[in-house]
Amino acid sequence: MTDSHDPSTLDDPRDAAAFWFARTRSGQMTPSEREAFEAWRRASPAHDREYRVLMGIWNATTVLPAERLRALTREPGAARGGRLASRRGFGIGLGLACTAAVVAGVALPSLWEGAPSYAQEFSTRRGERREVMLPDNSILQLNTGTQVKIMFYERRRVAELAAGEITFSVEKDAAQPFFVEAASTTVRVTGTRFNVRRDDDAVQVAVDSGTVEVSSGHWWNRRRARLTAGHGVGTTANGGLAAVQAVDVATLLAWQQGRIVFQDTPLAQAVREMNRYAPMAIQLSGSRLAGVRIAGVFSADHPQSFLDLLPEIAPVRVLIQPNGASIITAR
Repeated sequence: MTDSHDPSTLDDPRDAAAFWFARTRSGQMTPSEREAFEAWRRASPAHDREYRVLMGIWNATTVLPAERLRALTREPGAARGGRLASRRGFGIGLGLACTAAVVAGVALPSLWEGAPSYAQEFSTRRGERREVMLPDNSILQLNTGTQVKIMFYERRRVAELAAGEITFSVEKDAAQPFFVEAASTTVRVTGTRFNVRRDDDAVQVAVDSGTVEVSSGHWWNRRRARLTAGHGVGTTANGGLAAVQAVDVATLLAWQQGRIVFQDTPLAQAVREMNRYAPMAIQLSGSRLAGVRIAGVFSADHPQSFLDLLPEIAPVRVLIQPNGASIITAR
């Protein structure tokens, strides 16, 4: 653990929930910490309940201006090292934010709704795609290596995206908005079609139809963006939001038809993308190849086709290792 507190020593589920909530939004969580967090959350209904309470408060803070939140919690604009000063301070701060949100007319359903009326986890393996229909007739299209937990409450629907990529086609219901939680990013919709991709703590959101609201960053300094069809936004290294940009949604969603489209794409980026689908890791030998640019349409279902065609469109050769792994070298 990189924090000074060991969560295994925290007997009060509220303290532990505050610790894990801070870690998941710190931008510094390691894979082993994420596994420990998921194990803690599954270990007891009380753990999951306390964490959901904080999630509800977190959703409420997205409607409060950053200046108001800082005033309520008396936190400086830049927190010490990106961490909360203390679990007690964190709890007090969120409690005050909660109070202000209630005064402002913002519902915090997770505080009193109890267990969700529907809860289900879905996942895909490397190279697998899957389509799921939810009880409200919303449709989820899961791309390779995806893990998501869906929960329905009386006044909201929630998808917690732990990893991977999903295209959401959400049935409209203004009384029960749909939230996607991914790392420090929240996407809020009532009914629309949009795509969310999470790579570790980096998140990208793009809208195919309708409108979504995206917020990201530390709780005392949340950045917000409103996306309409044909636009997208990604997170920055510090967890904030980059500038909203026009995106080619059809190309972005080509994976749904089993296609991967590269357009003047650096080879290093193309290899990273293909490795999301390849059964064996593809390695790039030599830094000078990283910037070689390629274009083409390749099969997500047959990653070997990428390796077969690559020497025809780039000055490289592909070496197959005894264990089946592939190494791309300069020709």
